[in-house]
Amino acid sequence: NKKQTKSFSLVRSRKRKGFLSSALIIAETLAESKKKYPMTINLYKCFIASPGDTQNERDICDTVFAKLNKTIGNQLNFRIESKKWENDARPSFGQDGQAIINEQLLNEYDLFVGIMWNKFGTATPRAGSGTEEEFLHAYKRHINQEDVEILFYFNQENAEIDSLDLEQVQKVRDFKRKVSDLGGLYNQFRGTNEFEENLYNHLYSYFVSKLSPKHDNIELKIESEKLKQLALKESVTQLLKNRFNEALCMFSGQPIIWVPPILSDTNDISHNSDENFKSKIDLEDIIKTPKSTVIKSPPQFGLTCLSHYFIKEAWERDCTWVYLDAQKTKRNSITNCIKKELLSLNIQNNKIDCIILDSWINTDHGANKLLKNLCKEFKDTPIIVMQTIDDSKFKTENNQEKIDRDFNVLHLLALPRTEIRNVVSAYNNKIHIGDENAVLNKVISDLNVLNIHRTPSNCLTLLKVSEKHFDESPVNRTKMLEMVLFVLFDLGELPTYKIKPDLKDCEYVLGRFCEKLIKNNFYQFTREHFLSEINFFCKEKLIDLEVSVVFDILYANSIIMKTETEFSFRASYWIYYFGAKRMHSNKEFCDYIFNEKKYVSFPEIIEFYTGIDRNRTDALVFLTNDIETTCKIVEDKLGLPKELNPFKLAEWKPSEDSINKMQAEISEDVQNSKLPESIKDQHADRDYNQLKPYNQSIQTIFEEYSLVVLMQKIKACSRALRNSDYADPDTKRKMLKAITRSWEQISKVLFALTPALATRGSAAFAGQGFYLGDNFGDTVEERINRIFQANPTNVVGFFKDDLISSKIGPLLFDSISSEDNELIKHHLILLLIFTRPRNWKNEVEKYIISISKNSFYLFDTVNALRAKYHYAITDETESKNISYLLKMGYAKHEYGDKKPGLNKISKIKLPKREAEE
Repeated sequence: NKKQTKSFSLVRSRKRKGFLSSALIIAETLAESKKKYPMTINLYKCFIASPGDTQNERDICDTVFAKLNKTIGNQLNFRIESKKWENDARPSFGQDGQAIINEQLLNEYDLFVGIMWNKFGTATPRAGSGTEEEFLHAYKRHINQEDVEILFYFNQENAEIDSLDLEQVQKVRDFKRKVSDLGGLYNQFRGTNEFEENLYNHLYSYFVSKLSPKHDNIELKIESEKLKQLALKESVTQLLKNRFNEALCMFSGQPIIWVPPILSDTNDISHNSDENFKSKIDLEDIIKTPKSTVIKSPPQFGLTCLSHYFIKEAWERDCTWVYLDAQKTKRNSITNCIKKELLSLNIQNNKIDCIILDSWINTDHGANKLLKNLCKEFKDTPIIVMQTIDDSKFKTENNQEKIDRDFNVLHLLALPRTEIRNVVSAYNNKIHIGDENAVLNKVISDLNVLNIHRTPSNCLTLLKVSEKHFDESPVNRTKMLEMVLFVLFDLGELPTYKIKPDLKDCEYVLGRFCEKLIKNNFYQFTREHFLSEINFFCKEKLIDLEVSVVFDILYANSIIMKTETEFSFRASYWIYYFGAKRMHSNKEFCDYIFNEKKYVSFPEIIEFYTGIDRNRTDALVFLTNDIETTCKIVEDKLGLPKELNPFKLAEWKPSEDSINKMQAEISEDVQNSKLPESIKDQHADRDYNQLKPYNQSIQTIFEEYSLVVLMQKIKACSRALRNSDYADPDTKRKMLKAITRSWEQISKVLFALTPALATRGSAAFAGQGFYLGDNFGDTVEERINRIFQANPTNVVGFFKDDLISSKIGPLLFDSISSEDNELIKHHLILLLIFTRPRNWKNEVEKYIISISKNSFYLFDTVNALRAKYHYAITDETESKNISYLLKMGYAKHEYGDKKPGLNKISKIKLPKREAEE
């Protein structure tokens, strides 16, 4: 029985795109085999035994059986069929229900699969539960030397505390010990994906071993061996794909997205991301010719995903790479860990082409020894070390470890805008959030304002938040952070049987903790200090909270990080966020932040504070008075006339060459030209500073540096105003006026510093330095002229992201209509052009009508519109608005009419977009 001759046909190798097309070869082989040899199919019945909380696993068994039948089952001529009481037991009468199942099903199976999670089941007259009775029946057959295979699985996945019956949980634990005492080797898994992977691999191994040909036909043996190798290839490929996908998945239901990372051979990260990508390393080169390499990055940059990608791709190229987790590998049992990993893949006797050591942190105890031993035991094997570094110390020396091997050093960099677009596009196609450009702009804006790295995990977190809470504007990031915390606390892993903490409780106690950090001006702490402080506060306030769980969630999600011997908040905005929550619940701390001017050092705390209810009129009043005082101090220090405005005298008088160029431009027909998104992305990324997220330190701003203080207060006031939709209207008007008057002072400072910037390339005033960028000309005269022209654009650019939101338009329009200062009014118009809140076109149109045809203001307005025409990422309506206003500006200058008619505007033909020139 079950010893019929197996038949196979010789495999013919075939390559497709450089990879073995196993499925195609197997199909052709089987077709030829059926013609050549008679084939008999063997049927194996598998009984599934489990309590009621494992229904998903019971369903997965059928999925695994179907997969086995289509692959190795076709090759080795067998089929596996499930036997379940709910499907296969017929209605009948007997001693009891379980006795009927025993009689009908328990003598007709070849394999027994048992599964348990947190329920043991209901007792029967013969055992503690039906599942136990079914197991004991299978075990009895086993000791009677019947041909039955027993596989038992225990799920270790966390469960909701409310769903647990601790008596049942204890019975499962006791039963697990019983299985072990009877000589059984059980398998523990975590979640359905891991169960499916484990069950498939175990059954695959069982059938390959059981059904290997026992005859002497050499041709059949060769065919059998080749088909077994093809089946192994398919099996391991699927397993590695599953591991890779699991590494990419952060949340349930999340689209699986892979964006090739940017690997660079330098850690001299510049402000301009384009410069870093010039030294980009091709991933294919690493896979084709692996060399011992250390790849460094801060946490959550994707080192683990990259590890599994390398291993999967190498396997598809017939190379065996092995994965080791440095956090789980013991330094004195490396070889055993390697063997265990190969065994989990069902790989035997393969040459190891490369080893990846993931999650290696050189400051961890024993990390250096682990790497030394690995290099020693596998001295001829390339080793790729995925090193997680403290991102506050990213410029540490390379290869400080004294290891007898030379390592290349590479660095994983943040994503450019084009790659973030790919993440957003893939996510948005699966789970539609909104217009792709709007979602992209929102994600990038949030990354910048939160000052966090452009990593896939950060992008996915923000996209997850946006699924139900998408708002194109950056208004109220307090709410956005609440949603981020909700996602992390709701979907993050908890230790087994721990109580999920209430998010509001966590925010409350963390606010108290951050209050002490801010007051002490010291931001590092031990785990013990964290637990002690919050436990004390909970006891004082009679709050029931499992503080260790709060710490574990914060650490698991990298909200807090370890820095050698202590911990700190990874991103400083978390301190400001929790501090703002504390301000809202504790007047004493709120007064401390305002009266001690602490908000000057971290304006974000004011943004988050006002964003809680968007109605902090009292805060606006205080901030307005404070910024007016500081603005007056800067004005007095500067000593320039109040009415100084060089643009009053400036006229738009283009040279003959400029006129000819403009005439040539406006003769072009641009109706069918469109700028590629990739060009727009590169242009939008030109000011992205990769260095900024590395610096999460909290700076102390000295009051005597009045210009620095003014600029910080502008940021704080702008963010407060942006978040104060429901505050008193007159208070909002007064605050905006104070902000724009401060903008004017920044412009005057830049006027005064222009000669120094033009001659030396840098200048400073009252603690604030300024540096001259590229493309300002070759002579001092050219540079002075261009610095003056760029003055309004620079000033608005400094602060626009702090102030603007889609809801602030009415306040801006109100201010423009009542503003009599030409420079300030022009600043506000530029703000509208740069950010384009709803109904912005009407205000800009009225402004173009109101200014002189040869004025600097028209020249600068046209330039701003022209930049947006070429590079702004807009929808069709916005593109038409920009095009209309740009034509209107050109027509105003050319024809001199106060308001050019449509007939004259329509004659203007805009220049071809720069990317197509």
